[in-house]
Amino acid sequence: VFCLREQIKNTVKVIDGKLYVVLNSCPSAMVGDDVDAMVRESQEQGERVIDGLSAGFHGDVHYGYSQILTEVFQNLPKVDKSEVKKEKNLVNLFGILPQKDLFFKGDLEELTRILNGAGIKVNQFFGYKGGSEQLENAKNASLNIVLSKWGQSPAQKLEELYSIPSLSFDSLPLGFDETADFLKAITEKLDIDPSEAQNFLHQEAERLDYYFSTIRELFYQNHLNKQIDIIADEANAIRYSKFLRKYFKTEVKTIIITDFVPNDDHPENEKKENLKEYAEKIYIAQDQSEIEKILSFSESNFILGSSLEDKTASKKNIPNLVVSYPSYKNLILNKTHAGITGAIQFAEDYIKAAL
Repeated sequence: VFCLREQIKNTVKVIDGKLYVVLNSCPSAMVGDDVDAMVRESQEQGERVIDGLSAGFHGDVHYGYSQILTEVFQNLPKVDKSEVKKEKNLVNLFGILPQKDLFFKGDLEELTRILNGAGIKVNQFFGYKGGSEQLENAKNASLNIVLSKWGQSPAQKLEELYSIPSLSFDSLPLGFDETADFLKAITEKLDIDPSEAQNFLHQEAERLDYYFSTIRELFYQNHLNKQIDIIADEANAIRYSKFLRKYFKTEVKTIIITDFVPNDDHPENEKKENLKEYAEKIYIAQDQSEIEKILSFSESNFILGSSLEDKTASKKNIPNLVVSYPSYKNLILNKTHAGITGAIQFAEDYIKAAL
């Protein structure tokens, strides 16, 4: 604890930060270090320091994202004394995990572009436009947009503290219809004029049709409507399954969900029941040997997974398009698999792999 006191003092001297967040670790949590006391001491000295519980034994990276954002919003009022100034057209985006979602930067940029096109401003927290200012501005939003189950807890905390309602989606929109439904739900919830969103969507429809018209003949001549297995987080699996079946008329044979909620009250078979419309078979697994065993019995001829599925794809002599963490061979800067731009880029990736 005394080392932490000195560490905080030295950090604020040499790093010109707007907000400092102390995250505890497994050892400090196990021995019961009073991190809160050291943080309160810094706050009393006028430093903008808060803390959050992040010991790894509580859960994986999904839990960490949810937990830390929730605690940041819980503790920010201790150092941010600014008044709440509600903005009617401002929303917060939750549920896209940095790094764990391979395309998180591009997805955040695309969703921000889409919402801006409808006259809506966005707090996205991460990516090149994210940061402490957006975290502090979250209290001024009029709506929380939740894009996976991992965004529910921080959104609920803001609702509890500042009465900001939430609008939840089961996944990110991918393709025109999903994007149109996404914008319609948000403009209705915000009670704003939908004409700007409609004009934007009209232009996006023309754009998507232009690009997709160039691949239709290629697609059907080469029989690219594959039988597919998807290995991904729940929200991402839903997104890809919806898009592939709607636009490419593929058969999704198997979905393997790789994220789960610690101490979840919902039994596994209930989760499978909720997801059964997206694939013939639904599994929940994280152990790689178990995933490989499931895939070995599948009759699919295409995999959407991570680099960990390369071995299985090689054995079966079928493509593996990497859309999930980890990705060992690809550099991803701002590629997106969301919205309209994401539909175009995903089509490129899918067809290249299928060919």
